[in-house]
Amino acid sequence: MKRISTNWQIRLFLLGWIILLKLVMKLPYNFMAFNVFLAYVPIELGFQLRHFADRRSLAFWVLLILWVVFYPNAPYVMTDLFHLAWLHPHTSISGILRSDPHTWLMFSLMVISAFACALFGAISLLQTSRLLTMMTTPRHLQWRLVWISCCSFISSVGIYIGRFLRLHSLYILMTPGWFIKQLLRMWNAEMIQFVIILTITQLILVYLIHVIAGYPVDD
Repeated sequence: MKRISTNWQIRLFLLGWIILLKLVMKLPYNFMAFNVFLAYVPIELGFQLRHFADRRSLAFWVLLILWVVFYPNAPYVMTDLFHLAWLHPHTSISGILRSDPHTWLMFSLMVISAFACALFGAISLLQTSRLLTMMTTPRHLQWRLVWISCCSFISSVGIYIGRFLRLHSLYILMTPGWFIKQLLRMWNAEMIQFVIILTITQLILVYLIHVIAGYPVDD
């Protein structure tokens, strides 16, 4: 029996998960299916990039730009975990966590969504950075670290835009002029600290995936 490729396993899991979230997650968590779908977009774009792996290919650079625009949606889902506070999981008197099954179901769905999007997004970042390095600087593979760092920084800025300015990646395609104006107004010390923290978080996640991928599990 032919084994399903890793890309198809990721694709089928996310598409199935989106359908599950759409069916199960009700108000106030009905936004999760859409957020996971937005996180899936750059992952799918990353799958398609390798089919156009030619530095002379216009399709490759167009897909790469779209990947950069949509990539922040993958780690962004981690910040949705703050919405678990809407469940009021602690008892009002003792502060002990409630054992209500609905609370723990929502917790599980949110955590798996955040973990899957961040994990598959980081894998997409690793694959895309490798592809970009092989195409642009094949004799200087250390540039891969530069691409990873730059993309992590850009995605952290994107997370800030989505979380605090409440703008989705689609806005840059629909109203680019207005979108750029919002970008120019947002820079301040608090925003920069947020971006640094989220960039480091993403770099640590990428490093952990790199360590796990190279760990000899059969020892």
